[in-house]
Amino acid sequence: MQSIRLTDIERRSWRAMQQDGLMDILFGFLLLGACVSALVGLLNPQDWIRIATLSSIQFGGVLFMLWARRKYVTPRTGIAKFSMQRVQRARTLRIVLIVCVAVTILLVALTTLSTRLGFRLFGDANAWSAWGVISAVILIPIGALAYFRDYPRLLLHGSLFVIAEFFLIVMGLEDTTAYAPALLFGTGSAISFSIGIPIFARFLKRVPPAELETEGASHD
Repeated sequence: MQSIRLTDIERRSWRAMQQDGLMDILFGFLLLGACVSALVGLLNPQDWIRIATLSSIQFGGVLFMLWARRKYVTPRTGIAKFSMQRVQRARTLRIVLIVCVAVTILLVALTTLSTRLGFRLFGDANAWSAWGVISAVILIPIGALAYFRDYPRLLLHGSLFVIAEFFLIVMGLEDTTAYAPALLFGTGSAISFSIGIPIFARFLKRVPPAELETEGASHD
């Protein structure tokens, strides 16, 4: 039996409005940016081109999520008024999300450029320590997002970054093949997209736009 307390009702409503798959798709863009950046790096372009490619794809994913939510999600779910505490927390988490994107760009850029520029990202730290620091930097903010947005699946997407960095840093897979970063991040991107796109498609099919329902009612 479901609780009828206002806080529990609000929590269920919040969860329902978050399950549109767009956050999953966003992580697909984040991983895709790392993949394409690695491929661009194989052509040996100037460093700023590689970083610009990474940034444009990842921040483009954020813009896509905001656009899709406004165009497709809000007309279906409406604009619900939640408690001030949740609204303030949502604003804070938007900032955390932007920080996540920025940190991802920074880590991927430094990891991929460190060998070319002749420095080690973590100095004399061993591979396990370096991977541990990167994992913490990635998973702590993503874990906060997952907890406060009631969206535990975000941890799965965050782990795709951690797994890719494990193979690159600890296993040294990049020394075996220069295509390793692109393959790892590309595989992670495909996984995130394969999760998010079907969820988003089912959401669009299951929840009709409110405008269409209103128009249909006016003709009766």
